[in-house]
Amino acid sequence: MNICKAIVATMADIGAIGKNTKNTQQGFMFRGIDAVMNALQPAMLKNYIFVVPEVLEQTREERQTAKGGTLIYSILKVKFTFFADDGSNISAVVIGEGMDSGDKDSNKAMSIAFKYACFQVFCIP
Repeated sequence: MNICKAIVATMADIGAIGKNTKNTQQGFMFRGIDAVMNALQPAMLKNYIFVVPEVLEQTREERQTAKGGTLIYSILKVKFTFFADDGSNISAVVIGEGMDSGDKDSNKAMSIAFKYACFQVFCIP
């Protein structure tokens, strides 16, 4: 199956992903990366799609917190290429931003980038 047909079939299998997780600090509801991956993984397997990420650009800077601590702020431009079993593919380039006081700023940026690439490619409501 070519990538266009595989994506449409995957869209039909996924359906909507609800905003079922609450950010307790700011009080808003969101769809976390785990919810997105849990919905996508079985549908992508069924339709023989896999994805390969490629970081095209990275910007990092240190920022100071209100309490005087240090946060690392990372912006990644990431290209995600979705492949079907016949080798056909389609790419999406997105920006991901992440902030962390330890070593997870880039991981957070990758997760956000992947989540929004999937929202766009699979038109997830």
